[in-house]
Amino acid sequence: MNQPIDYRLIRPPGVGTVTGIGTPQPQQGGPKPTGAGGFADALAQAQQKREVTFSAHAAERLAKRGIQLSESERQRLSEAVTAVEGKGGRNSLVMLGSTALIVNVPSRTVVTAMGAGMGNERVITNIDSAVIA
Repeated sequence: MNQPIDYRLIRPPGVGTVTGIGTPQPQQGGPKPTGAGGFADALAQAQQKREVTFSAHAAERLAKRGIQLSESERQRLSEAVTAVEGKGGRNSLVMLGSTALIVNVPSRTVVTAMGAGMGNERVITNIDSAVIA
């Protein structure tokens, strides 16, 4: 029962067993390599998830009100949503200059947009956070 431990046989999961000193043999049924594009694909998916999307309603509001967001404004919006996400926000008002955007944080989706001079839309409800970006 008391046998010495042969440390040459201890391997991390998925590395395999040792058939000779320093010669690992792959295990059957273990993780399979995903190829060269595996990491690149995963990175692209992670970056795509980080982008903020616009609902059909928000896109319609932006077009109707003549609001266009530059690439730098979109980047600031994405950073603002990431910051709110880190604080646990769920529905946030994001101010980009004179443009107000209501964002559903978990889905990273802008649900509506308002520009300056929207006189009858001074009250905003159902938000739990606000960011001035």
